Amino acid sequence: MVLLNLGLTMKSGQTPEFLWNCEEGRFSRLIGGRLCEIWHDGELKFTHGFESRVMELLRKDDDLERIYKRINTDGLMGEAIKNYRGLRITKSDPWETTLSFICSINNNIKRIRKNVQSLTVNGAVMTPEEILNTDISFARLGFRQKFLKKTAEMIIGGHSISEVNKMKYEEAVEHLTKLHGIGDKVANCVLLFGYGFLESFPIDTWIRKIMTENYFDCKKTSDRKIREFAQERWGKYAGYANQYLFCYSRGL
Repeated sequence: MVLLNLGLTMKSGQTPEFLWNCEEGRFSRLIGGRLCEIWHDGELKFTHGFESRVMELLRKDDDLERIYKRINTDGLMGEAIKNYRGLRITKSDPWETTLSFICSINNNIKRIRKNVQSLTVNGAVMTPEEILNTDISFARLGFRQKFLKKTAEMIIGGHSISEVNKMKYEEAVEHLTKLHGIGDKVANCVLLFGYGFLESFPIDTWIRKIMTENYFDCKKTSDRKIREFAQERWGKYAGYANQYLFCYSRGL
């Protein structure tokens, strides 16, 4: 993995920001009851025995230079790539990602992290069964608690999320948005960060603002038109374009 900005990757609003702890440049969490640490000291380093997990998390096979050539279509994107070089899309467990982004609905990064962390036991996110059968009011999720409970109930009841990676993008979006409280934005986040659908293009306030101001003549454009434009312009790497524009818009 030649090109990596570990700090930015792990703290850019993706699933790891909510589940991994950071201290003095080292990222850590319990995995299977063992402490896994990841850090960058001239090269990527991590706790022995976690190579496959870390490589999957950081998508080691993504050739960033090739991706940059594909998505660098204009001055804005070129500036974003220059500023955030080494930012990688991550791939986390689909259920962890689903839970995290249900917690993200109308929420801020600090509070999302607090909500998600409160729903972990020994580093592991509570399972759908545990969510459904536990009083989780201690997590202070507000209206999101109902969404999470209902989604857990639907998954247990047979609306499986284990086969989503075998679906085509549009089918996968439709499948996920049938879960309670999951709209297009959350579905696209889950597909991008939990299943590796790099064509996904989540649209939140930051993305909507930067897209309408720079790629459309009018201030108000539907999310559908924004996504269609993005996927046509950046193709199978629209998700990477999204993450770079997200960081640029937020000024990270």
